[in-house]
Amino acid sequence: MEDKHSQPHAIMVPMPLQGHLLPHTHLAMKLASHGFTITFVNTQHIHHQITKSQPNDTEDQDDIFATARKSGLDIRYKTNHNQAVEGLLHVFPAHVDELVGNLVQSDPSVTCLIADTFHPWSANIANKYNLVNISFWTEPALVISIYYHLDLLREHGHYGSHDNREDTINYIPGVQAIEPKDLMSHLQEADISTPMH
Repeated sequence: MEDKHSQPHAIMVPMPLQGHLLPHTHLAMKLASHGFTITFVNTQHIHHQITKSQPNDTEDQDDIFATARKSGLDIRYKTNHNQAVEGLLHVFPAHVDELVGNLVQSDPSVTCLIADTFHPWSANIANKYNLVNISFWTEPALVISIYYHLDLLREHGHYGSHDNREDTINYIPGVQAIEPKDLMSHLQEADISTPMH
């Protein structure tokens, strides 16, 4: 029988949004199929939604989600999105830090922290516990290119503007012409002073 501590152990922390959670789940299953032990950190609300929606015979997913830890933070995006984002930035990291510390202390095979790129605090936690920090980008390359060039969108009045420009965006390097209505919804908002922005 193989020693549990000889297997690599990854702690995964997705952003609790479907478009971020699904790629993390797929990566977790892929790593688990290659011998990794996975601890999948999730919010209570999202974990409840996932388990509630699963048929009773999904053993593969149960194996991944059985290790989900309760963060102590119940983020409900439908009730107050800005408050939820504030919680992800300022409250959730302390819970993740405590969880990672406890896991590292109890299991020396923990080697890496795989966190959503949108968690800006993950590198500090990984460094604190001498873990490899892996920033996992879950969106298409087009999206990272758009984020990288927000200055151009702002300069041309397609981001953070009250003008609601509707002309084609054809000036972002490496991006074919796109329409403003095709930008992510939060980039179409005039008020960019929210926690999300």
